[in-house]
Amino acid sequence: MIFPFTLLSVACLLFLSPAQGAERSGDAAFVDSCQEHARTAIALESESLSQIEIASGEERFNLYRAYDRFLGTWLQVERLQAQLAVAIEADSSVEEEEARTTLRDQARFVLLDLEQAEGDLERNTPALERPDHFRINQAIRRLLAEVRTAVGRLLSEQWAHPSRAVP
Repeated sequence: MIFPFTLLSVACLLFLSPAQGAERSGDAAFVDSCQEHARTAIALESESLSQIEIASGEERFNLYRAYDRFLGTWLQVERLQAQLAVAIEADSSVEEEEARTTLRDQARFVLLDLEQAEGDLERNTPALERPDHFRINQAIRRLLAEVRTAVGRLLSEQWAHPSRAVP
């Protein structure tokens, strides 16, 4: 009775097309990290907008500048997540390699953008007069630093599998 089951299993395996794109352990960790950080980002975005509404003059300008910088950087993080999905869902090894190369390049860009955004927000700190504005600025900088760490791990994971590494 086991023999027919074995033949059927082998026969079915012959007709399955192997998945080319694959999720790596670092991929899952990055997705999990981004989901966690996205919740924080949404809360900070909402809080920033509330503070902008009640601010006036130059203070409002500084808050808008920080908000715009934060959102622009966060959009790049989301693009990186989308590129990771493309790499995981690739239909062939060639498509996966191309997607992983783009993923690597996007991750490098995002790392630079995160670092620059943190620096911009730090330089903006002295212009913030109210403690709640300072607190939001600090929270955004902390979030960006955590995301930078996650992106760095994702990038290093691309070379953790030499047989599948992207050049």
